[in-house]
Amino acid sequence: MTIREYKPGEHKAGFKGLRVVVKVGDDYRQKYFAFRGITNKKELNKIKKEAESLNSEWNMERQLIQSKKDLECKEHRRISSAYTTGVSGIKMKFARGKKVRAGVTKYYYSPLFIISGSTDGVRFDKNINISKHGFDMAWLKSVMFYAEKKGIANYTHLLERKPPVEQFIVIYKHQKSLGHDIPLHRIPQEIDQKLVENI
Repeated sequence: MTIREYKPGEHKAGFKGLRVVVKVGDDYRQKYFAFRGITNKKELNKIKKEAESLNSEWNMERQLIQSKKDLECKEHRRISSAYTTGVSGIKMKFARGKKVRAGVTKYYYSPLFIISGSTDGVRFDKNINISKHGFDMAWLKSVMFYAEKKGIANYTHLLERKPPVEQFIVIYKHQKSLGHDIPLHRIPQEIDQKLVENI
């Protein structure tokens, strides 16, 4: 959107002058600057400068709102992709389990690689516990299972897509924000303790 000048005969209501229209966020803003009664070029230039100034002001506001929206979308994508790894069929997250002992239910969290997908319409899924196997071995087991189910003979390129173990810090913060009470000691041991202490 920008500034439009209406010359005689161009506006159905007979308006002569400038119209500033800018979409700011979800709102359309407009203002008319009439040339009626203007007799010299100096006054005409003054009106044009006022219209240009308003147009610049609204456009700057529009850009700020759009930048904020872009940042929010980027953050949403970052959070949404927190669980993703370098392989589309393998995700990583803290999964909640439960144990019942002597009639008492206790919940616990485990960092897992979660493998899922389908081959020829047949679904498959498996969880590999990172605390049990260690991060690197759990990744190897996850890729091997996925490759077997997908019929991939050479899966070296999949192994090379291993995500950084530090991604679990992002996942931890995200799941905590969703109300999950995950103890800090459930974060994979491969992560530097200093990073864990700063969460």
